[in-house]
Amino acid sequence: MFGGPMRRADLLLGIVAPIAAYWVLTALGASDLTALAWGALFPLVGVLVGIARERRVDVLAALSLGAIAASVAGALLLHSATFLLVKESLMTGVIGLGFLGSLLARRPLPVLLLRGRPGAAEVIEARWVDPGFRRALRGITIVWGCALLAEAGLRVVLALFVPPGVLMVVSPLLAAAVLGPVALWTARRRAALRRTPVPVPA
Repeated sequence: MFGGPMRRADLLLGIVAPIAAYWVLTALGASDLTALAWGALFPLVGVLVGIARERRVDVLAALSLGAIAASVAGALLLHSATFLLVKESLMTGVIGLGFLGSLLARRPLPVLLLRGRPGAAEVIEARWVDPGFRRALRGITIVWGCALLAEAGLRVVLALFVPPGVLMVVSPLLAAAVLGPVALWTARRRAALRRTPVPVPA
């Protein structure tokens, strides 16, 4: 979200592998629920690989693990494939609410996400005295919170009307269409902030 481009392993385990697993398993006679449940294991492995790679559990990784576990458990308990179809919505919706809710805190959620980058904590601390910098970060927080909630809501609506196999293909395209422009806007906003001189304490 605030990091670099998606790695090939993330793309493979998070998008390609679940779609392939669904089509192969349903072609072999498995139910939608069974195929989706097995397919959900790939994103789970992807999150665990990311944790091992970064050697830490950040906020997004924790939310991803929680969303996958909750969707699989709910689907199996209620025998509903819908829980697995909207697992991304569960995660993005919770993150969107987290973004908006963090506006009530001393520092919004993007500060926590950016602090994981080398040297970012020092830069944030140096710039936090600037009211314009604080307004910019809160503006980014509002835009991301609203965009994530909108994307989650659209996916839930699609899950009610679109077949599972189609939704699995459409879902990444929906995320790219909604969140892609926001990511580009955020990158430009961050670049503009980096060009802004660091205020010197009086």
